[in-house]
Amino acid sequence: MTSKHAWKIELIPWDYLNPEHVQRMYDQRVACGWREDEVPLWVDHAKKGKRMFYWALFSDGLPDREKLIRQHIEAYPKESTPLRDTAMQVRLVPRQPTMVEFTPIGHAAIEVHTPEEDTKLGLPPTGTVWIHGLYVSRALHGGGFGAGTMSKIETLVAQSPMNAKIVALDTLQKDFQTEPAKRDLLYGEGRIPAPRVANEDWYTSLGYDVFRREENVVVTVEKVGVRMPLSFVYMKKPIA
Repeated sequence: MTSKHAWKIELIPWDYLNPEHVQRMYDQRVACGWREDEVPLWVDHAKKGKRMFYWALFSDGLPDREKLIRQHIEAYPKESTPLRDTAMQVRLVPRQPTMVEFTPIGHAAIEVHTPEEDTKLGLPPTGTVWIHGLYVSRALHGGGFGAGTMSKIETLVAQSPMNAKIVALDTLQKDFQTEPAKRDLLYGEGRIPAPRVANEDWYTSLGYDVFRREENVVVTVEKVGVRMPLSFVYMKKPIA
């Protein structure tokens, strides 16, 4: 079911060949606090038709649109210059860019994994599209813009040529965002603030169900500069 917030958001493809788009992606990942160092890898993936990001922006009909944009820019002054829709292709499919100016307030990526990767996780070999890297400006949390972005992405991947039957994602297991001892390792003083609602609970509210858990995956936490074990959940939602 389409979210009641979907009308608030529009999507424009990330132009991975445009240095301004690439820099903005880096800036937003820094603000997000995760994986800014992977932006060059994402450029390479996009050139090969793999993971593709979309910018989230306010729809023209959103009340107080300009006020909300100013609210975002005041929190993130590096993002004060609008981008233009310049992407000439999406997943190697040509498109005609509109050249319209816009201010992205977040982003998310879509990707089709290999049949072997999906079946290993217990998913069908075809028909699943993954959503990765959702980010919405922290200055705008609570307005339904994350839910709107997810809804728009779900609608996009359900259409041709992807024709997804299932959308899937992975995120931190909620105890890392709710239990104080674990939460402070990731969100302690001087680092990004902890979310008001754990990711796992938030995605559950959007209709996603946990289908797999992966415990004690050792990763490097950039803002802490140490390697530590984290636990992740895999979640899915039927959309067709």
